Amino acid sequence: MGNVLGIVFGLIFGAANIIPGVSGGTMLVTCGCYDKVCGALALDFKEIKKNLKFLIFFGVGAIIGIIGFSNIITLLFDRFPTQTYMFFIGLIIGSVPLIVRNATVKEKFRPICLVPFILALALVIGLAVLEQNSADPAPVTIAEGGENGTYTVTFTNNSDKTIESWTMKIENKNIAFGECSENVTLIGKEASDPNTVKPSDGGEVLPRQSVTFTLEASEKPVLKLKYSYTVTIGFVFTIIGASFLAAMAMIIPGVSGSFIMVLLGTYATVIGAVKDFNFGVLIPTAIGVVLGLVLGARLIRLLLKKHRLMVFSAILGLCAGSLYAILPEGFGLNIDTAAGAAVLALGFALSFIVGKRTKIEE
Repeated sequence: MGNVLGIVFGLIFGAANIIPGVSGGTMLVTCGCYDKVCGALALDFKEIKKNLKFLIFFGVGAIIGIIGFSNIITLLFDRFPTQTYMFFIGLIIGSVPLIVRNATVKEKFRPICLVPFILALALVIGLAVLEQNSADPAPVTIAEGGENGTYTVTFTNNSDKTIESWTMKIENKNIAFGECSENVTLIGKEASDPNTVKPSDGGEVLPRQSVTFTLEASEKPVLKLKYSYTVTIGFVFTIIGASFLAAMAMIIPGVSGSFIMVLLGTYATVIGAVKDFNFGVLIPTAIGVVLGLVLGARLIRLLLKKHRLMVFSAILGLCAGSLYAILPEGFGLNIDTAAGAAVLALGFALSFIVGKRTKIEE
């Protein structure tokens, strides 16, 4: 049973970390494995040996959650946003008794505990308000239109980085290529696949530049674009730095690592790299994440050892603030919210039951 729970907790943690606004750290607290995972991330070999079996299954679940569930999570948020967010809200509310038990192992709450609680609450709400007023545009957008069997396709490089190479696959059959726009004579066809278009000379697409071409098709084309950025020293350090900060935020309850990437303008780039296996982006991302997780976990463990009650008071504030941060748009007395109430109850029950069965270590 413990192995299954390890995988399930890893799935929840992994899935949460790809959703801007949802905190992976909060999910660790909710699942009652915050100390175990932080110990492993801090490279505390005594803790790793003690919880090795759980950590292996947790790691497997987290990888599956990040890579395998990214499309499922996206689908759920696209089709059932209110219900999906309310499930996470239920998980958070159900974890409160466990957090309180963790905080009061050695001492009781005192009035001074309100200070870290309020500061943490204000931090998360402030970040949520900031998120509502910020946007990380997709690094590449595709526009298409036309009539009478002819479609004009334009893709635009919205980033501040140069696209080094690209290939567009047209998944419909019976595609014929028409005339290219005068400013994109670089377009050519790949001889081995008549439904693929790629640059015949060069291939660079500069920041804010568009590429346009026409297709003759009997039906609306289904387009799939793959591209890679020109890797520069500045680009590498930008990705490492953003990933480092996001990873540190990832393990702080109530703070979303994905949202930090949104703020720094790298979220869409990294998510696109995960989907396309773009190692020019994935390698510096991995370096930043590893450094951020190790140093962040060590800092949190140090604070927990010296100021346990204050830290868990802050965690309570972070979790309370995250309820506002992930509150779905349009929340109110409507059919979606009524349906979401059942899902919220399910999330509450799951985390409450897990919390009741979780042993608190002094």
